[in-house]
Amino acid sequence: MIFLHIRDGQPLYGINYSHHFCLVSAHGERVTCGTAEFVLPDLRDTVKLETNFEAESRRNSKLVGFTLVSIMKKIMSHLERSRRRPRSGQKEGGGGPGPGTGKAAVAPAPVRAVWSDLGGEAGPSSPGGNKQTITEDDGSQINPKPNKLKAIFSPFSHKKKPSLDPTDNDMDIVQINGKTWDSIKVLSEKDIKELIEQKQYFKADCHLIKLEHVLYAYNTNKHDEDILKEKKKGVESLYEMLSAEIFTVVKNSMNISKENPNLLKMAVQVKIQEEQADQIYIEEKGKFGGITEVRPRGWATKWLNFLEQSVNERLGKLPSVSDVDKAKCLYECLVQHQKKMEEDFDTIVNYIKPCYPQEYNICEKYAEYYHKKCSSHLELIMENGPKGKDVYCFLHWIYIHYPKLMNIITQSEDESQKLLNLLLPEKTISRLKSEYFSALQSDASMHMDKSLQVEEVIWRSEGEPIVLNGYYHSELSIDIIQIIEGSIKDTRTLTCDMAIRAQDIMLEETTSFLERFQQSAENFERSNFNQTNYISIIILITNCCEVIRNYIDTNEKITSAELKERVLSILNEMEKKRKDILFNTLFCKLKPHCKKLVTLKWLESSNPINNLLEILEEHLTKFKKLKEPLYQDLLRKIHAQLITEYIIRITKKRLKCKTNNQQKKVADQMEDEAIMLQKFFTFYGSEDSSLEFALLKIAEIIRLKDIKAITVEVAALFQDFPDVGKEHIEAILYIKGNMKKSDEKKILKILSSLMNNADTSMDMKLFSSPTTLKAL
Repeated sequence: MIFLHIRDGQPLYGINYSHHFCLVSAHGERVTCGTAEFVLPDLRDTVKLETNFEAESRRNSKLVGFTLVSIMKKIMSHLERSRRRPRSGQKEGGGGPGPGTGKAAVAPAPVRAVWSDLGGEAGPSSPGGNKQTITEDDGSQINPKPNKLKAIFSPFSHKKKPSLDPTDNDMDIVQINGKTWDSIKVLSEKDIKELIEQKQYFKADCHLIKLEHVLYAYNTNKHDEDILKEKKKGVESLYEMLSAEIFTVVKNSMNISKENPNLLKMAVQVKIQEEQADQIYIEEKGKFGGITEVRPRGWATKWLNFLEQSVNERLGKLPSVSDVDKAKCLYECLVQHQKKMEEDFDTIVNYIKPCYPQEYNICEKYAEYYHKKCSSHLELIMENGPKGKDVYCFLHWIYIHYPKLMNIITQSEDESQKLLNLLLPEKTISRLKSEYFSALQSDASMHMDKSLQVEEVIWRSEGEPIVLNGYYHSELSIDIIQIIEGSIKDTRTLTCDMAIRAQDIMLEETTSFLERFQQSAENFERSNFNQTNYISIIILITNCCEVIRNYIDTNEKITSAELKERVLSILNEMEKKRKDILFNTLFCKLKPHCKKLVTLKWLESSNPINNLLEILEEHLTKFKKLKEPLYQDLLRKIHAQLITEYIIRITKKRLKCKTNNQQKKVADQMEDEAIMLQKFFTFYGSEDSSLEFALLKIAEIIRLKDIKAITVEVAALFQDFPDVGKEHIEAILYIKGNMKKSDEKKILKILSSLMNNADTSMDMKLFSSPTTLKAL
């Protein structure tokens, strides 16, 4: 077999072997005149085997300026001169027998043997397929380098130069897996460049890989270094051209994936093919001469770099903003980022992702780079951006919008949460939260104080408060609840932990506000006692406390029992003080009329009880403007205390009846007034009738004449009201001015016996509340 490299019509390399001749085109033409095709180092010339060159010459009579005969004459002349001028010390042989002598011919310097098969298979001159050696001009022998690429870069058949079809790259991505370059033809640099220009990137890359292997897979002597160096530069230049085109496609994937998805698919195919070539050379490192100079080419890393670069360019840089509305402008930047990312993510998921193999996880790569860019922008914003309450907008974007946004592309809540945790340093997040909570507390305090100031104006206006649903209504309680709930609601949209923290802060601030509220109420009560709407305002304040107390007490979302108890304690104290004011105000007016009960004037006239009822009616009508639980509690207290005051007047011993008729009259009047009080308090909503029952029993004791019957009634009174003592019974019996001392002692003795065995734990107590009249 002969490999002949001809440049400018002159042969530079040659080996003679028996019965076979080679035909060469010096200008890159492919000549079909045999069964095998070989690539020569200058990438243009081809060498063909021919067993019957005369027959073939008739079919290919002209070979671009060289006839078959003239070429063969030059070859034979060159080989003949080589045989006549052997170098001293040079051995003959190493090939098959020559055409005329049967001896091995030694090529003149410079001579370079090139194997017909890149894998080192046996040629025609080595029957049996034995491994061959080739003799260099210095007598040394060259062993062909066996390699793993034999199955990939096998000889290829020469046909007529194919036309370049720009639509020839429409192929499915799955076809690349396992595809080899067995049938790849070697093209000139010009042809490969044309393929690249026609955007037939995959074909161009296949030819470049084959070309690269031919140039780099074999060692050269110093005489060929300049030639091969130029050829290598040409290949690298083509690689640069191809990579520039490919990475331009990568950078413009957002548009290209919609307009020409096959182009992006092809670029991905090239990337996959280059990675495969890198892997092969890595596995065979050191076996291919200079190939390690350019391999691995690292397209995977470059690819990711261009992906990241494209993301950075799409999101751009933060614009410079003035200090006026700085936070607002920066937040608008985030909003614009969000809109841009939503559009991009839709394109990535629906258009770009189908162009990549599934195992590439291209969506995750894009998510990583968008996340990285967002993180860098946020860090810049946080360094000199939002302050105070403005921080909420950014926290809301971080905790709400960003995870939803990333979930579009990651399609995994866990992965979105993972990216969220890495969005900003923990130190920065903590600072933002502290800034937000501080602003939250300050803002709540300010609004609560403003609401209180508005309420104080209403207090001093001397007008009646607004009545809503039958109760005096205060907007202050609504404002406070809305401030608390609004702050917590906003934070609850961020994270549960932040919501709990915000709730605790609001409870702390509510405690501080209630202390200021209580002080303001006390100032009003001291300085506006004679104001016409004084009672109405006290009721209004009490209702305000009740509304807030009910909100706090029934709020199941409050987690801090300690803070909750502190707030409720202040509210309960405020309610109690206001109810005491109402109670004492009422009994101050009842006092003079209560003192006339169970006296001779009382016995002669019904005015005392009528006056009492008139005053009670006036006040209870206003007291009904209290919220229902407050009103019931106050009414129960007023009812009990009035009956207690009535009985206490009996025990004052201001009336003594010596006749049975007088005693009966006293008993009848007590009974009538007890029934009158019961009806009155029932009308105003009291549900307690036991106290009037005590009055009826006392009236019956006064009415009875029989000692045994009196003793039974006394025992019954004590049984119902265990706090009745001897002094109380003595005072009741005092009204019976005609009772013997012995009978009185007998009754008291029986009472003493009952008291020794009494259950004092019973709730029904008649004298549990001392008289309030002395304190008024």
